[in-house]
Amino acid sequence: MKKKRVLIIGGTGVFGRRLAQHLARWNDMELVLSSRSKTKARACISQLQNLSSTAKVRATVLEKGSDLGFRLEEINPDIVVDCSGPFQGSSYETARAAIQSGADYVDLADARDYLTRFETELDAIARQNQVSALAGASSTPALSACVVGQLAEGWQRVDDIDLCITPGGKSEVGRAVIAAILSYAGHSVPCWREGALSSAIGWSGGERVNIPDLGIRRVAPVETLDAELLGPRHDVRGRVSFSAGLESPIEQFGIEALALLRRRGFVRNLKRLIPVLLRLRQITRLATSDRGGMRVAVRGIDGQAQATLATWSLLAKDNQGPFVPILPAAATVRKLLAHATPPGACLADRHLELADILAETEGYQITTRVDIAHGAQ
Repeated sequence: MKKKRVLIIGGTGVFGRRLAQHLARWNDMELVLSSRSKTKARACISQLQNLSSTAKVRATVLEKGSDLGFRLEEINPDIVVDCSGPFQGSSYETARAAIQSGADYVDLADARDYLTRFETELDAIARQNQVSALAGASSTPALSACVVGQLAEGWQRVDDIDLCITPGGKSEVGRAVIAAILSYAGHSVPCWREGALSSAIGWSGGERVNIPDLGIRRVAPVETLDAELLGPRHDVRGRVSFSAGLESPIEQFGIEALALLRRRGFVRNLKRLIPVLLRLRQITRLATSDRGGMRVAVRGIDGQAQATLATWSLLAKDNQGPFVPILPAAATVRKLLAHATPPGACLADRHLELADILAETEGYQITTRVDIAHGAQ
């Protein structure tokens, strides 16, 4: 049987490297890791070859740009997975080039604007080329939407949905993640209040939350598509909120302070701080742990007409939290390999169940639990 060729764009980054490690365990797989640095790509390939005796792995230097279509013709992938980020402010150039090359496309985008227009921009061309293009195959919106869908299945009414993510402080953080955080710190981000779309200020108005098996962490509103996606989908009467938190109090309060400064007009361009923040994090992370988590709480009236609070939580130990965002992408690739998705462009959660994603946690220090409380107000 011919090995399926999967190109991972950004294959040496924080998430691309982990997705490659995950896929390298599969049979009948040929992985092509792209990077802007040949040295980084070769080093990553050496590590992967030590992990797998079945997957064929090679590296390529790939720059996004005008010659991307030509390079894709050379590589000739069956599936293209874009892990490069940040997707805030990104165009659909990479997705369009992949589609036109005849490859299925997956990305780990969590940027609201990018995801909002993805289907409109690319569905027709994906159908024309008889390929699937699936966006948002990451912790949000794919995993978060699948969790809410399972928790609220059969419910008569959904009143509130509260979601939060807080990684372990020792987790590796790349430039793209910092850039994404700073892009909306102090800016308006969507939320759902009283059954309608509203807004909050990114990384402002933080609060403390208790995540089962992890403990209390401070979180603040961040930009995701979840409010606009889950509010109408579940006809939520109250709120849909999505927050994130950094384990280090210095990092968390630092980002909140930068958000306040930008909001009040004292600072405008935060991008120039990225190198400084990355260097400072080498110090602040020393006092943190290797444990991170995610919590999804859904409140409403269940199928038996009982007031219910259903809470799903995830705990990642041993610094394996950065694998969580790639699990929906891996599940999506598995669906594509099985030809289980029709041609067209849409968000990845449309073709995923929570069980598909959780099946990819095998072998990791990642566990989940569900707590149900009836009579909750």
